[in-house]
Amino acid sequence: MELIHTALWVDDIDAAKTFYLDVLDLENTWGFTGDDGVENVYVGTPDGAEIQFKHDPDETAPEPAGIDHVAIGVEDTDSVVDRVRKETDCAILEEPTTMTEIDRRVAFVRDPNGYVVEFVQRV
Repeated sequence: MELIHTALWVDDIDAAKTFYLDVLDLENTWGFTGDDGVENVYVGTPDGAEIQFKHDPDETAPEPAGIDHVAIGVEDTDSVVDRVRKETDCAILEEPTTMTEIDRRVAFVRDPNGYVVEFVQRV
């Protein structure tokens, strides 16, 4: 069994691409526009992990109901949060903190489409 990707509906595909590609430095791995007009953009990491963003220009995306957060592994949580703070107006929900019980440094931000993103650094 293989976990392939998570798909998230977004109202603003350009804001999603800017945040995940330009600010977080994920890669645009591929994408397509379906016959229904829905744009699908995949971003990911070299190891094959991906997030799929779905955008329907004719519909409002549903609220992120039931989704708590998306976790992204980073080399340095503090520097990623600093970059988010400098390059976006995204809310920092929880400043970087070290969770000694699991040897991780984490922080939480809200992305441009309302999803909570957790940055996780192994310490």
